[in-house]
Amino acid sequence: MTQDGTVTYESVVRELFARIPGLVSIYNDQFSYLDGEDLPYVVFGAFLIPVLETALENHDAKRVTSICAYLEEAAASARTDAGLEQLLRVEIGEWLSGTPWEAEVATSLGEQTKRISRYVPGLATQRNLLRSERVRRNR
Repeated sequence: MTQDGTVTYESVVRELFARIPGLVSIYNDQFSYLDGEDLPYVVFGAFLIPVLETALENHDAKRVTSICAYLEEAAASARTDAGLEQLLRVEIGEWLSGTPWEAEVATSLGEQTKRISRYVPGLATQRNLLRSERVRRNR
């Protein structure tokens, strides 16, 4: 985090772990082979999103809210940090466009997160319905 309190691409992983208690120990258990490297795309795509999905599945509103609040803070900071903007657009935006948890997570996402990730309400739900229909037809 910079002196003015904004998140940067370089600090996004450290800030995530500092802001959401318990994540760092889960991460270290699963990704100890990275030997402390801060790899934002790996942390978001292979770790944070599965943690968020588990929280959604378990109806853990506190964890969902805390993750979404952090994403909103990062999204607000991304207006002045192209690396952070790209990270959120790729990892969060792509996940949002196909998640089966769209209805549940959309209410917790902030406006900046939705904007930066180019969230389109109903897109993931529609895509999932079309996939299900294709599978049903191909049986």
